[in-house]
Amino acid sequence: MLEIVFMQEPGYAIGQAVFIRTDTPDYAEEAIPFKSLEEMVKICSSPRPDMTLEKVLIYSMVNGEPCALTLGFVSCSKGARPDSLSPFPEPNGF
Repeated sequence: MLEIVFMQEPGYAIGQAVFIRTDTPDYAEEAIPFKSLEEMVKICSSPRPDMTLEKVLIYSMVNGEPCALTLGFVSCSKGARPDSLSPFPEPNGF
């Protein structure tokens, strides 16, 4: 008989999703911690107005030493001022 074992969610964050606020000129970062991979997926895949996912950090202990994995993403709006963003492309393509 196959026994299914469910892992308990830890009482601490295993990582965080870092979003860039696109509604501010300085592109302030906003970090949202998560305690499970399922919660990470929910946080990263939910639409967030005026925010773009920049990176995901996942923490772990390897042989008693803390380590982290960082997954970075390139945003197409980074570097452009919020007031210059337009949902419609210019007629000449620029």
